[in-house]
Parts: sequence; C-alpha cells; structure tokens
Amino acid sequence: MKLPFLRRVWRRADEMEQYQSDQSAKYGFIFYTVTLLVWALYDWISTGDSGWQFSILLVGCAVYFWSRAIYSRRMSK
Repeated sequence: MKLPFLRRVWRRADEMEQYQSDQSAKYGFIFYTVTLLVWALYDWISTGDSGWQFSILLVGCAVYFWSRAIYSRRMSK
C-alpha cells in the first residue's frame, strides 16, 4: 500500500524552509526563556523562592548550549 502524501510530508527541507524553521525555533526559545525568567524573578521577589520555573529555565538553557556545542563540533569535522 503506497501513501503518496507521506512522500510530500517527509521530504527534505530546502534552504528557505530550513531558514524559516531556524527562525521560528530561535524566537520560540527566546520567548520561553524570557517568560520563565520573568516568572522566576517575580516569584523570587514576591515569595523569596525562585520556584521550579527557574530550574526549567536552567535545564533548557543547558540543553540548548550543549546541543549547540555538539552540532558545532560535528560541523567543524
């Protein structure tokens, strides 16, 4: 059984689609980072505890920079 629509869905992205995807990921990451930072600062000022959102922010940033270093190392080889 052939599914012709899968060929269109799973095709490799061209340069423009890759650029759009990269820009969307960048702005999404910036939005979530700023939102979690503001929320953590608000909780820290109002309650004296940074809460779990600061932990999520730190883990997200660590994953981002770790994956960026890995991909950068792969591209340089």
